Amino acid sequence: MKKTTLILLLLLPVIMIAQSGNALLEQTIGKQKANIEALYLKLHASPELSTMEANTAAYLKQSLREMGFSIVDSLGYYSFAAILQNGKGPVVLYRTDMDGLPVKEQTGLPFASQVMMQKGSENVPVMHACGHDIHMSSWLTTARIMVDLKKQWSGTLVLLAQSAEETGQGAKKAVASAAFSRLPQPDIQLAMHDHAELPAGVAGFCDEYALAAVDMMNITIRGKGGHGAVPQQSIDPVVLASQYVLAIQSIVSRNLSPNDPAVITVGAINGGTAGNIIPDQVVLKLTIRSYSAASRQLILDRLKTIGDNLAIAAGLDKDHLPVFDLLDMTIPSVYNDPKLGARLREVLNRSIGSSAVATVKPVMIGEDFGVYGQQATHIPSYLMWIGTVAPARKALAEQGKAELYTLHSSRFAPDYALAIPGAVRIMTTCLLDILARK
Repeated sequence: MKKTTLILLLLLPVIMIAQSGNALLEQTIGKQKANIEALYLKLHASPELSTMEANTAAYLKQSLREMGFSIVDSLGYYSFAAILQNGKGPVVLYRTDMDGLPVKEQTGLPFASQVMMQKGSENVPVMHACGHDIHMSSWLTTARIMVDLKKQWSGTLVLLAQSAEETGQGAKKAVASAAFSRLPQPDIQLAMHDHAELPAGVAGFCDEYALAAVDMMNITIRGKGGHGAVPQQSIDPVVLASQYVLAIQSIVSRNLSPNDPAVITVGAINGGTAGNIIPDQVVLKLTIRSYSAASRQLILDRLKTIGDNLAIAAGLDKDHLPVFDLLDMTIPSVYNDPKLGARLREVLNRSIGSSAVATVKPVMIGEDFGVYGQQATHIPSYLMWIGTVAPARKALAEQGKAELYTLHSSRFAPDYALAIPGAVRIMTTCLLDILARK
């Protein structure tokens, strides 16, 4: 008997088991079609703002309790964990976010959100413009299927539902809570994020740095106010702020390697009241995006050095140097563990096919899932992108005959009927492989 024939005969039982498992998974997903639609329409039509996800969390918790999960509350705001222990084996944490955005939906869909919520002193419209309804629907459906397929796996599944991802505060609040330390220690951490250009049913992979660290900073440029007709008697903070905005654009281009991307954007300049008055100060509002901790620190150091020295050059003393206010909104970059990524790609290629896997580039968007992977104890973590676009619409867009609306757009309308089953298939396949019975 030839060696190759012998190998094929030996592998045949394994192949048959894998095919049987795939068929069972497809059958189980198919049974959830009606539940998926009802779940998505409910979540899409009832979004809640960051830190206000009371009804959303209550609904998810009730659904998970009915499946047999135990609930751990008090993870910050309305965050909670649902735990299903199913024998010995690895512990896998799978996170979803819950919050919507203050955006008026303009999709024209019959189930479009009409929700209004109080935000500070304003009554604002709310929409799931970033697809967190897709995330939750996929997460909850995956939970239901993992319960149905309990005989196929062994270990512990920790499902984490997180508040306030959009403000960058939810994950930090969760890991700082006393309840978080009582959760089973994960061996692997996973999350998904919908992608506005990938076809539904496709998982997007980006190893190493995938999403950026985010810092928000307010900088007060101080001067000496006076009459606009006699500028020599003043130190003009408007001119100084203008010089500063231009000067800091050289930080990325001249202080960082071209292979180490970063972004510094001044999104707002506020100062002055009239054209003939030189004000005492101007306030700049910045966002800073970076990947590595070293690059982030270099940027923050250079922002201060440039600001201080421009102020000194303008004639200001040390008591009137710029004030740098780093807001409490900082989140780290998302670092996807390459070894874990290779494993997940391999199982998807083997179980679903190469068409279910794509490579995507890093982006400067922020996502606080990175908080979970950058704790004191390193835990292999991976955030996969999931496609939301019907293949036919994707083809039309490539021909210039249709428009694909971006995340956070008021017109973002994912093809949920394809995207959610695709995401469930991808995540469940990965979980079953990680938690496979030995």
